[in-house]
Amino acid sequence: MSDAKTAAIGKRKWNLARPFRHDGSLAWVAKLPQELWDETDNNDHPDRSSLRLLEDGTELGPSHAVHETIRAFGDGQYSFWMNVVYFSSCDGSDPTTNGRTYSVERIPPHPDSRSVLRAIAPSKALQWSPLDQPLRCALVGLGNRGRALARIVAGFAGVEIAWLIDTSTDRLAELLADVSLPKAQTSSNFMDALEDPAVDVVFIMLPDHLHRLVTEQAFRANKHVFLEKPIATTIADGEAIAAAWLASGRILQLGFVLRWAPFYQAIRNVVRQKRLGPIRVISLSEQLSVAHGASFLRRWHADAGQSGSLIVHKSCHDLDLVCWLLDSRPRIVGSLGGSSTFHRPAPSPFCSQCDVRSMCPYVDTGLHENRTAAERANPSAYGLDRCVFRLDDPIVDNQVVSFELESGTRGTYYLAMQGPRRSERRITLIGDAARLDGVFEDGSFTIAYTDPDREPIVWSTKGRKLSGHGGGDVSSVMSFFNACVGRSSPPIKKVEDALAGLVFAASAEQSRTGHQMVTLQDNDFYLNQA
Repeated sequence: MSDAKTAAIGKRKWNLARPFRHDGSLAWVAKLPQELWDETDNNDHPDRSSLRLLEDGTELGPSHAVHETIRAFGDGQYSFWMNVVYFSSCDGSDPTTNGRTYSVERIPPHPDSRSVLRAIAPSKALQWSPLDQPLRCALVGLGNRGRALARIVAGFAGVEIAWLIDTSTDRLAELLADVSLPKAQTSSNFMDALEDPAVDVVFIMLPDHLHRLVTEQAFRANKHVFLEKPIATTIADGEAIAAAWLASGRILQLGFVLRWAPFYQAIRNVVRQKRLGPIRVISLSEQLSVAHGASFLRRWHADAGQSGSLIVHKSCHDLDLVCWLLDSRPRIVGSLGGSSTFHRPAPSPFCSQCDVRSMCPYVDTGLHENRTAAERANPSAYGLDRCVFRLDDPIVDNQVVSFELESGTRGTYYLAMQGPRRSERRITLIGDAARLDGVFEDGSFTIAYTDPDREPIVWSTKGRKLSGHGGGDVSSVMSFFNACVGRSSPPIKKVEDALAGLVFAASAEQSRTGHQMVTLQDNDFYLNQA
């Protein structure tokens, strides 16, 4: 971070060091000190940051601006994003040479006096101490998720990134410039890392349809595996991966990082303590912001052959949570969905060529991808800013799932791409004794009791410093590493636990495309483990 070091001028303020990187007509980029990375916006929480950007002591703004808007209009808009700040000066001048001071100010959080329930005390799996011998890792796939995990892994004392694997030499070079990885070798062939006997752990962040190919090979090479969700695009591939895992005796962790977020951990604790009584109804939803939702129609996710469908790729998170929170599995699943918003002729093949670009809420921003400098400069040349409107309806833009669990609990889930401001996950649990309502992005839920004499309870993460996915990213990796070195039990112990999210989501897609309810049998979840 030599060109982006900041000088602390108090506990709450940092001066940004020049020079700044030019990023489009009126936008500039400055790196932030690592201690602020967990306080910036990201794909899952695009409005969470409370950091402020000052120009000669006066706050610029508005904040949380779309990067394309900063580039096009300037006017002092800014966005704290991942490990950098995108910004413009108040008058469009070059902030590197205009002689002004640019600084970041941290606004201290206010304690939440309403909070009664407290976070669960950390287990051994969620504590970390340096290792005597390094745990050597290989990272396969350096897209948006791979880049984020690389920064997380690099922060663990005693863990060494030995290999970076990606087909793009530009992505490899840019990651090495961004994160200090002095011992990392690079390659475009994942077998180079798997054949290295010194590699202990493999992180796999490839497009979903490639999971089986690489994961089976990793287990055969006797490596521990952290595999991004979903485990696979089909149940058959998921079972094959599970079989390879069982045969290897190694540790498997899946990218169901929401399980490790304090928000969902606390809800699971409430359920296990039977505070709500028997659970009769569960309802979850995910409403994607328009920019986030549209991004899936531009990327490989739009091809169901590569993603398994949007309900498999995206919603396996939430459907896995249903099974995990209630310790039960679906026995009947029904689903309806389709493409409504985006089913229309495209006004232009690419955003860069479109006459209505300035008025389109779905215009390409690139925020949900790890684009190289060349791709950012000319996304159309790489097909990255293709129009989201199309008539072939490759994936849905809204889908509703209804289900009944083996426990008797009934529920619903919906996914929609029409969020007006931010992506948002909501959850409701209704029991005989109480009702729980929560919003993940707000980090809080309430419990209202059926007994009118009992006061409602509010649980909140306000004031806590949490990283990506509400703290789930770091905690899931930490749990995985502790299991790999024998400090804690494996995070996933049973096949049905590994496959539940995929089976649930695939059954929903089967119901949607087949126009009928799907009844699941025990053998949909279990392998012959003899």
